[in-house]
Amino acid sequence: MARPVTRRTLLRRGALGVVALASAGAGAFVASRRDDRSARGGEPLARGVALGPFFAGHADQRYEANRFRFEETGTAWVRLWADWPQLQPEAGRAPHEGTGAPVLGALDRQIDAARADGRKVMLTAWRFTRWANGTGGLSEAEDERFELVDRVAAGGDPERRKELEYGLPEDLSPDGAWGRWIDYLVGRYAGRIDALELFNEPNLQMWPQRDRSGALTIDAATATMMQTGAAIAARHRDAPLLVGPATGDPEENSRMRTGYDVFTGALLDRLAERGFVPGPRFAWSHHNYTDVESDLAGDLNRVARVRAMLAGRWAGWPHGDPGEPGILVTESGARPGVVAGNFGLPPDPGVALVAQAEVLRRNLWRMAVGPEGRGVALVCQYLFVTDVFYDSGLCELDGTPRPAYYAWAGQPTRG
Repeated sequence: MARPVTRRTLLRRGALGVVALASAGAGAFVASRRDDRSARGGEPLARGVALGPFFAGHADQRYEANRFRFEETGTAWVRLWADWPQLQPEAGRAPHEGTGAPVLGALDRQIDAARADGRKVMLTAWRFTRWANGTGGLSEAEDERFELVDRVAAGGDPERRKELEYGLPEDLSPDGAWGRWIDYLVGRYAGRIDALELFNEPNLQMWPQRDRSGALTIDAATATMMQTGAAIAARHRDAPLLVGPATGDPEENSRMRTGYDVFTGALLDRLAERGFVPGPRFAWSHHNYTDVESDLAGDLNRVARVRAMLAGRWAGWPHGDPGEPGILVTESGARPGVVAGNFGLPPDPGVALVAQAEVLRRNLWRMAVGPEGRGVALVCQYLFVTDVFYDSGLCELDGTPRPAYYAWAGQPTRG
């Protein structure tokens, strides 16, 4: 039976036309870019929204506060966070037994609400609890001096150092503390979530990236975590689809971060050396903010470049066929100010917001029907309600929809 048309739906449909007209005015700044609309067939492109971490009072990042936005934009997936330091702050006490139990309960309620609404759920395991990475005993003063060579860019401000919670534990095996954490998540949410992303942006967030000689090490650590995740999932009935490595897409190479292409190539090398065969229950993930914010198409598109690197080397999801590797884009989006700067637009917030909508629309079109999106099955926009520190949201801080919200709601899919 057809559902009644709600007032929100009518408002959305009306606004789509307004945004289309506004986008036409801002569209000149990308008019010279090729927009390949040649249909490629295949499975429909699924769309998801990655909500921000919901703890520390960020109630507007909880699923319950956004469920109407998922409904009216037709967004099928939600990506949530399982923050290890928040959920298991005490060694020797399981998350449901310790002081992290209220946060765990809030996460459970979001997962259950999303599933009740018919959404698919991806959970991303995030950060490392300090009792597991050897920093639990550091005072605040010691934190300010600890391993700064790996936590602050050369000549940078120590106040901007990487958090201790991004430090890698020494033991990443199935029997280590991190392995037991992943085992807990797989066991608790088997049959309740659709996908578990094992970590987030190891090439940008985690430390150390290199050893004291400058040789890359984050590739080996990431390979070990992927192996550990696969070994643990094999123990559980109804284990979710595993996802990784959630690569951040900048190109910079330093002690602080590793370019997406260097990292991807090195990680594939390490996995091959170890004889790792992911199989169809392990999906490769990548983030593509640069593609969106710079409107990168064709050979410049970084998702397409990563997939080319995977071809012949990654026998993972969906079919275990290295000739046809799949990719899940688990974070995507555009910051209005960055887009405006990239294209030399006037210093007008309204113009920047329309430009955000236009580049988002164009990227989604490419992922849905263009050659750049071959093998891409999911794109997750980062944030409905925006964040003051990372302004990529589809809505303002007070929840008011931006033009990008309506562009997101009106996207076509492959057919």
